[in-house]
Amino acid sequence: MKMLSKEKAEWESGWWSVAPTTAEKLVGGHIYFHKAKAKPSFFGGVILSYRVETEGEWPGRIIFKFRSGQEFKAIKAGTTGWGMEKKIVL
Repeated sequence: MKMLSKEKAEWESGWWSVAPTTAEKLVGGHIYFHKAKAKPSFFGGVILSYRVETEGEWPGRIIFKFRSGQEFKAIKAGTTGWGMEKKIVL
């Protein structure tokens, strides 16, 4: 993850294998980061926007811009519904 603005608590996520149509549906939703499926989240926020990576090692992957908050920590996602190291709930 990369901090974009400390004052606004805005970050960019890593590179996700998600279709742009799915990424569009996730804008305004929540993103949570977990070290393991069964562990509570250690970080997260509200998805503000997304972009498609055009350069580097992961062209075509999605990067989410989000605003972090304390309320996104310690959230359990459950162990079902995961695939490719992510769980999408629309």
